[in-house]
Amino acid sequence: MTISPFLRVQSGCCKPPTSCGFSFSNSTQWTGTSNSTDPDCATWGNDASTLCYGCQSCKAGVVATLRRDWKRIAILNIIFLVFIIIVYSVGCCAFRNNRRDHHNGYKQGGYA
Repeated sequence: MTISPFLRVQSGCCKPPTSCGFSFSNSTQWTGTSNSTDPDCATWGNDASTLCYGCQSCKAGVVATLRRDWKRIAILNIIFLVFIIIVYSVGCCAFRNNRRDHHNGYKQGGYA
């Protein structure tokens, strides 16, 4: 089972790390004290504007999501670049052949 990008970020930023051992009260309220050595446990706060946005797990989730999204965009850009190069090449060949055909036709005194 894969975790969706939103859940990865939400899991890292909106709830304390599992290693902290906090108990779930409601969506943003977690109770208990942590005896863990995980520095994210000390960073966690129940304030809705803070939560765990400074936690390393939150930052890692955001970076993982951005990295995945940028890879998809890079692949799309490469495909688009190849398409543009092919269209440009076909256009140049057609223009050159058209010019050569008309130039040769005028030398012969008419259209070929």
